[in-house]
Amino acid sequence: MQLENKKIILTGGTKGIGAATVKAYVKEGAQVVFCGTNDERGKAVEESVNTMGAAGHATYIRCNIANKEDVAAFFAKADEILGGLDCLANVAGVEGNCAASEWTEDKINWLMDINVKGTIWTNQEAYRLFKKYGVEGSIINYSSDTALSGMPNGAVYAASKSAVLGWVRSIAFEWGCEANIRTNCVNPTIKTPMYEAWLATADPAIVEMHKKGLKMKYPIDGSMGDAERDCAPVMVFLASDASRYVNGQIICVNGGAYMVR
Repeated sequence: MQLENKKIILTGGTKGIGAATVKAYVKEGAQVVFCGTNDERGKAVEESVNTMGAAGHATYIRCNIANKEDVAAFFAKADEILGGLDCLANVAGVEGNCAASEWTEDKINWLMDINVKGTIWTNQEAYRLFKKYGVEGSIINYSSDTALSGMPNGAVYAASKSAVLGWVRSIAFEWGCEANIRTNCVNPTIKTPMYEAWLATADPAIVEMHKKGLKMKYPIDGSMGDAERDCAPVMVFLASDASRYVNGQIICVNGGAYMVR
């Protein structure tokens, strides 16, 4: 098991990539404390992964990462449960669509509070725990290919994810030099439950046109990836000792749709 006895905190673990990652971490023997804002889904994920018969274990705690005090309390509770920290997987994030000329202050604040401030608050708390326990830890943050390509009708979302990239590269150097703490960023293009529901209910002709377009965009499989098959194994690698010399990198899990040079 790649993560046996590893102590991991994960945000955004109640669905999608986050839930798939919690499952993969528990399978690999990690002790995981994860958060989200939907208690029903969080408890369902907790029960599901803890009845797999795997060596690891997961505990759900509610937390809104946009709130600095909430994050501090969540990490304090996680520290009580784990008694240390080896990795932070900060998966939580939100997406917004709006014409560039129409973004309001409320919409901007909502995106920036979760995607940017939430990244900073969680990373700072992880840094403090790494220092407390003298651990050369791993931080995994989430950006988006929109930070590299831009996003019409999603300019503020793209800007928030660009900010994450700048933060990652900065702390990868600063905290790497100071304490061998490595920080990397995943840019995923992964199918979501909402996307799958759309495929199942949309006009078949529109879905067919959509799928033909995907084949021209994604070299691998001609479609977006699967959270458990394609993204979770990358998350296991970045949390494991195998990635100890990988730092400040953008890991694009996107089938080659956008290629980082």
